[in-house]
Amino acid sequence: MANKSQKIVDQSNVKDLEQIKKDEQSGKRRGIAGKPITEGVPHFESAPSEHLIQGDNNSFIILGRDRPGNLYSGYGGRGATQAGRIDLIVGLDSANGPRGEDKIANPNFALDAARVYISQKADIDRYMGLAEVPGQAPPGRSTIGLKADTIRIHSRNDIKIVTGRSRIEGGKEKLSTGGDNETPGTISLIAGNYTDDEPSFGFSIFNPLQILGGTKKKLQPIPKGDNLSQCLNEIIDAIQQLSALVGDNVSMIQKMDLALATHTHAIAPLPIPPFPPVAIAPSTYTPITAFIQTKTVSSIIARQLFNKNLELLKVNYLNENFGSVYINSKHVFTT
Repeated sequence: MANKSQKIVDQSNVKDLEQIKKDEQSGKRRGIAGKPITEGVPHFESAPSEHLIQGDNNSFIILGRDRPGNLYSGYGGRGATQAGRIDLIVGLDSANGPRGEDKIANPNFALDAARVYISQKADIDRYMGLAEVPGQAPPGRSTIGLKADTIRIHSRNDIKIVTGRSRIEGGKEKLSTGGDNETPGTISLIAGNYTDDEPSFGFSIFNPLQILGGTKKKLQPIPKGDNLSQCLNEIIDAIQQLSALVGDNVSMIQKMDLALATHTHAIAPLPIPPFPPVAIAPSTYTPITAFIQTKTVSSIIARQLFNKNLELLKVNYLNENFGSVYINSKHVFTT
């Protein structure tokens, strides 16, 4: 007796959780060698104006308007124009675990496994829940947002991270909104997604038992290596000058001490009337006094010059507004 032929069932779109369990028990659709596999995929809630390209394994490409989350979110949810968006998502709602088509899900930067968000008009820092940086990310700007458990950028040669307008012929590059791009912008390297001021404590160098408290900025400018190196070299030179001044003072004290130790006065005999004049030996203290007076004046002048050099060090390297070789970057910051 001939075997009855079984009807071939198209399983390419099977996403029901019960069917998934049955297929796992029967060994079907294991996905070996790139063959179809049964897995839970939530139902993507698309907007009427969106064009959705959906793969079989929880991967999506969405062409629409700015929309980081539900249908009412973003500039697209408010009905704005000039707010086009390309959204690439893998692992929609994956943080909540496997889901079947009974689960309706919207995009969510916090829940989706990985996402590349390209928008003509967006508030990307707010969408992604990023720590605030003064002067960064004004609202309604074009953006590219990347979010995943890990992100790698690997170049076999060079990597450039550049802010500000490009060098183009025939004029200045404008912003995507048509406005002038006048500021160079900043680069922030933030570990931990936290930029609020944090407590600071330490010990006083003048009183080790005294604990100093207060707050300090979490996000700080990165030092510029060449300027910092030049600053440290000049500080070392200044310390060497101070050492020389201290050495001169020690030398003067030694000579003065020696002069005082060897200084003597002649003792005159008791006078007999009618008290003839007594000759006193000249003091050896006079030459050393002249030496000390000369060196003292020289030391005072050197000290005044030294103090001026220290003030110039502060102006040149430690003053953000006036220093031409300020040691900190004005555009690159890190935590």
